Amino acid sequence: MKGDVKLRDKITTEFIAKTAMLLAIALVFQIGLKGIGQPLVGPLVNFVLIMSVYLVGTLSGLIVGFLTPLIAFFFGITPFLPIVPFIMIGNGLYVLFFKFFKDRLNSSKEIISIIISSIIKYLFLAISVRYIVVLFVQIPPKVVAAFSIPQLYTALIGGIL
Repeated sequence: MKGDVKLRDKITTEFIAKTAMLLAIALVFQIGLKGIGQPLVGPLVNFVLIMSVYLVGTLSGLIVGFLTPLIAFFFGITPFLPIVPFIMIGNGLYVLFFKFFKDRLNSSKEIISIIISSIIKYLFLAISVRYIVVLFVQIPPKVVAAFSIPQLYTALIGGIL
């Protein structure tokens, strides 16, 4: 059908190269600033997720958002494996809801897209860590605290950057 765009048509060499560069930037922030922690690294990674949507597209943002927590685990940045899938989903929600509201609001109201997507990511992570992950494993209180209100701050700051 004319106008029917397939996924394989969207994944070009340019798409792969740009997505890889954005992923590399996010990983430089995560690995290079490992000792500094969530207050700086979180907003920078969220910034890269938003920039992925702007510069390449939603699929790129999803790829970066799904791979960064996984790679962070392998590098010992996220030491608690049971939380990794929830971070991946939270990143995906952040990207999808940002794009959804960005497309429906005029550019002068894009901050609303950032606020809504940040709240959704925060709520998902806070609820998941407090009520879902604990059904399977015991979570240290420090991890629970890190996945509460700081997630809202890091998503908001990353989106505003």
